Amino acid sequence: MRWYLKMHRSGFIAFLLMVAVAIPSSAEEKRILPTSLPIPSTSQIPRTVGVALSVETSPVFVATEGSYELRQGVTHVLLKGNEPLEATIRATQQGIEIGQRVYPVDQLILKVPSGWVRVNKRKYLDQIRIVKDSEKSLTIINDVDLEEYLKGVLPLEVHYDWPLEALKAQAVISRTFALFKAIEKEKHHFSVRDTVESQVYGGALFHKPNTDAAVDATRGEILTFQGQIFPSYFHASCGGETAKADLVWPVQPNPVLYGVKCLFCKETKYWKWAFNISLKEIEHLMQKKGYPAKNLRRIAFLKQDPSGRAIKVKFFYERSQLTLPASDLRTLLGYDRLKSLKVEVEVRKGRAYFRGFGWGHGIGFCQWGSRRQAELGKTYKQILEYYFPGSEIKKV
Repeated sequence: MRWYLKMHRSGFIAFLLMVAVAIPSSAEEKRILPTSLPIPSTSQIPRTVGVALSVETSPVFVATEGSYELRQGVTHVLLKGNEPLEATIRATQQGIEIGQRVYPVDQLILKVPSGWVRVNKRKYLDQIRIVKDSEKSLTIINDVDLEEYLKGVLPLEVHYDWPLEALKAQAVISRTFALFKAIEKEKHHFSVRDTVESQVYGGALFHKPNTDAAVDATRGEILTFQGQIFPSYFHASCGGETAKADLVWPVQPNPVLYGVKCLFCKETKYWKWAFNISLKEIEHLMQKKGYPAKNLRRIAFLKQDPSGRAIKVKFFYERSQLTLPASDLRTLLGYDRLKSLKVEVEVRKGRAYFRGFGWGHGIGFCQWGSRRQAELGKTYKQILEYYFPGSEIKKV
């Protein structure tokens, strides 16, 4: 992938510099991710989810509501505390430091028999795993029952006062996505994060009666296609049509993720949007990611997929041009600003004016469309079949 370097007087020297400077990681060949996996036997199906709460950071503050156990592995108890714990955890050259004591290990479990454990400002159930990544960083993981995990997800992914059928559809979607990732990343330290990179998870204190009821009513239900589990991607609003997954991300083509027409989200506030930004700010954001971008003059989206989403974006500089995946621009500008790639852009007087439809990547399940379908009397099973044609619900 080419990037812009402002030419100096000696074109040859500039060429050598272009060859020598490393290409940003977004230009590297991306690994194709699976969109279909066999479902393990009943005894092998993961029943807990490893949720990364903090990745490669240090220090981290933790506290417990009451008594706790500090373990090395599942059964080896290093310390029992009958009083609440408040401590700062750090990675050190010798191991993991908790409070004033260093444990010469690369992994610890902080388990609470009852109540909660707090990591920074949020509270979680059962236990956290503390993994030393390096001499300076830790990853903190909440190992939580799958159904309890969903009760901490739904209130943050949809509004708890939505129609029950829409909430039930989201429960099946979120369960399917989490279980797919747990199977896919079985040998990793964690399977999902607590952010929009996976699905937002707030922990023990975010439960709501309506969303809890939706999780309980669909307990164990996942979506399958041709007997296998698939990643049930979802987004806020599709803007008229969902996208074919492999045209947006480096994933294996899968007919259940090919996209459908959807006008059910048309009456929502996310159907249409606009924002503008200076070209100078875009340059600054690109430079922070390793692109020596200067003297930006124009931006154009190239090529659209069948749903109307841009695939490539081209930057026109004073003496050069740069083409990137359109999804990279959305990452650079921020998902809350460039809400989707169903978008047009116009440059006037040093500013880029974006106008678009929908919010999110557009793949799979349209949350606001689901809400409207539920209001029209559709059941959660009908809603799921609409967005994932040919899928079937299986109880695990």
